[in-house]
Amino acid sequence: MRRSTLQRKDRGELNQIAAALGAKPSSRARKDEIIQLIIDLTADGARISQPAGESPPAEAAPDRSDEADQGPRSTDSAPAAGRDGDQKGEGSAANNREESRAPDRGEDEVDPGNRRRRRRNRDRDRDRDDSWDGDPVAVAGRLDLRDEGYGFLRVDGCLPNRNDAYVPVKTIRQYGLRRGDHLTGTSRPANRAEKNPALLTLESINDGPAVFSDRPQFESLTPIHAVRRLTLEQPEDPDAIAARLIDLVAPIGIGQRVLVSGPRRSGASELLTSLITAIETNEPDIFVMGLFLDQRPEDITEVRRCVRNGDVAATSFDQTPEEHVQTAEMTVERVKRLVESGRNVAVVLDSLTSLAQAYNAALSNAGRAYSGNVESGAVHMPKKLFGAGRNVSESGSLTMIASIVSDGSSSLPGVLSDEFVGTANTEIRLDRWAAQLGLFPAIDVSASVSRDEDRFIDADEVQALQDLRRSFADSSGDGDPGAVVKALETALSKLRGAPSNADLLR
Repeated sequence: MRRSTLQRKDRGELNQIAAALGAKPSSRARKDEIIQLIIDLTADGARISQPAGESPPAEAAPDRSDEADQGPRSTDSAPAAGRDGDQKGEGSAANNREESRAPDRGEDEVDPGNRRRRRRNRDRDRDRDDSWDGDPVAVAGRLDLRDEGYGFLRVDGCLPNRNDAYVPVKTIRQYGLRRGDHLTGTSRPANRAEKNPALLTLESINDGPAVFSDRPQFESLTPIHAVRRLTLEQPEDPDAIAARLIDLVAPIGIGQRVLVSGPRRSGASELLTSLITAIETNEPDIFVMGLFLDQRPEDITEVRRCVRNGDVAATSFDQTPEEHVQTAEMTVERVKRLVESGRNVAVVLDSLTSLAQAYNAALSNAGRAYSGNVESGAVHMPKKLFGAGRNVSESGSLTMIASIVSDGSSSLPGVLSDEFVGTANTEIRLDRWAAQLGLFPAIDVSASVSRDEDRFIDADEVQALQDLRRSFADSSGDGDPGAVVKALETALSKLRGAPSNADLLR
């Protein structure tokens, strides 16, 4: 009997056919098992007796043309079903024995099929990996971890790429790898079932040997006040007025958090670029990392050109909020790994407002929000990133210099400015009116302040700096609406008249 004919019948008809052959299928037997039982019985010469009240099946005799497709059968075959009761009884007993075997055969053929296919796929992938005998490809990049435990080696910046190498969980646990680690090694190409290459060997971790090291966690390092000054004045370039003015009105210590606040179009980006040049010139032991988010593409090019020894991570305004967030988080995790190894790092971020806007757009609206439809996470995450700036007692430091937009009230910039009050050690205020008049840097010399300058500057110099700042303020006059501009003009004229800050303080 053909399998296709039996497939068109319902379960009740199949049970009647099996009963006519002397077998009684189990109530839990599947349709395929009943069909296979009928085929096995009819293939051995059993004849179907007509069920009561029904006409006989169209194909009472087995079709031998299908025997080759049925595969191997059991050696215990049922006797032919005769017309007398004794023969039916013998056939029923034999078929009961066959029934006990039929579910086992159906389970082997149907249930484990998916498991066998999965095993074959795993074995095929394993054989393909083991049999790959090509030349390994050198690979280097920053490790980006996933919540599941595995990771990818970002070979081109901080964003995902098809050339990123897959790093298995075993390797990450074996070497104690963390997000932001810089790894070098070799990889193999991706096979047909993969999208990315896979890491084969690990050669170095953060420019050191590829061995497990019990390094401290960044969060467990002990934060302390700055004990050394970050000198910005460049003796060979007395025209670098911006760096000299900051040294006078708001000196910066290594490991501090510096907030450059001001309205839009007040020259914050240009000021941060000049700070990068000053740090690289005067502090060769400090690794400078520029982080510029939501910028114009041509501005990103200018920043990359001015950074000589450090690194720049930047995103343009046409990229998605998720890409801004990914770039910022990967950059901060990278500098944390450097601080853990004892390095001094300076991060120059432009801007916290752009980062908060990216978080606000990326987060869902299900969370608790501030007024003006601002997500709470959009404020918390930039604060967490900015709070990574610190000097640690063990070794190393992270100087965080970030800009923030200060205008606005109920919108995101206003909420963000209120949340960052008191978080910085040094605040540099910018004035839009001074910037519109073409003064650079457009610093409000009276509002800019360094709260801990007495910790890294001796008392005599602190006194001289305070006297100089008073002279700037006195020249502007009390109650003058243009006092900020007049004080700035006085400061700039004195700086241009003295070859160095030391000469100005005498």
